[in-house]
Formats: sequence, C-alpha cells, structure tokens
Amino acid sequence: MKTVSLGVSLVALICAGCATPAAPSAPQAPALLGAENPYPLHPINLRRTTLIVRDLEKSLLLYRDALGFDVVYDQELTSPGLDTRYGADGKNRSRLVLTQTNSGVMGMLGLWQFLDPTEKDTAPPDEADFTPGEIVLLFNTTDLESRFVAAASVPGVQVIGAPAERRYPSPAGDIIVMVSMLVDPDGHTIELNQIISDPRASE
Repeated sequence: MKTVSLGVSLVALICAGCATPAAPSAPQAPALLGAENPYPLHPINLRRTTLIVRDLEKSLLLYRDALGFDVVYDQELTSPGLDTRYGADGKNRSRLVLTQTNSGVMGMLGLWQFLDPTEKDTAPPDEADFTPGEIVLLFNTTDLESRFVAAASVPGVQVIGAPAERRYPSPAGDIIVMVSMLVDPDGHTIELNQIISDPRASE
C-alpha cells in the first residue's frame, strides 16, 4: 500500500510539474451599477468629484439622507500646501466626507468644508446661470418621483425644473428620460433623472 501510494504521489507530482500554467486573465472594467461593464477598460477612471461646501451637515441632508449616498469616509484634515486657497493660513483645516452609491471605484462624490471660513466661504452662492466654470452633476435613479420630492424638501435646495419627459436623439432612436433639475445649498446644479427607454441597449 505504501508503494502504491508513493507511486501515485510521484505521478501526480510529475504531472503537476508538467502542467502548462494558465494564462493570466485580461483586466476587466469595474462593475457598474451592479452589472458587468460593457465598455472596454480605459487607463483613466473618473474616480471622484469633490464639491467645496459651506456646511457639511446641510449638504449631508441632501446627498446622504435625500439621495441615499453612503458615507464611506469622514475625517478632519490639514492642507498646508494649499497656498492658493483664499485666506490660506498655513494649515487650512478642513473636513472631508466621501460618499458613494453603486461603485467604490467610480463616481464617488466628495464634500469638503474648510473649518476656518473666510468671507468668501460665508458669502451667498452664485446663481446657477449655466456659464463657463460651473458644473452640472447628473445622477440617474430608478425612483425619481420619491427622490425628487425628498431632495426638493431639503432646506436651501432650489428647484429649477420638476420631472418632465425629455428626448435625446441618437442614431438608434430617441432616448427617453425623465429629467429634473435642482440647485444644492452651495449653488451646484444637479440633474436628477430616470431613464425610461434607451434603444441603444438592444444594439
């Protein structure tokens, strides 16, 4: 029995040594919205957009509580090298909160408040007049009706447009989207949308 066992072990060892190693798998794009990403892997991802805010707790009422983002980081920081900040004092104490929805790799949203405010930090936000230098954050949701009501009720949020159907032309046909638009307490414009149909998905 010992001889047979040793022989089997030797054969197994020899075969294992002769086996061709498996080729490394090709890199895969990160999962998006819980499904496999259909697009090729690109060397650059848009990892995060960070908004400078006046009052983090007010911002969290919108992004965490009304829109449902998960807080994954919340720390106080110093940024001594941030010399271009208005009123820079060599420390630039701040609090940074990072939030995410469906992916920890792409599409995170940062909220950044400086803790020693200057007159620019406390001044009223500029109007959302869609001029260069402004941004529009676009979020897709599967429950626009309830999310819009929750977001619009947050103190300091301005409604530009309630949900309404909009058609975006494409070679495959019109993409139909319910579109709403709001402005957060710091003047950042938000599109909160729900895709109704997209003919490109069947191509």
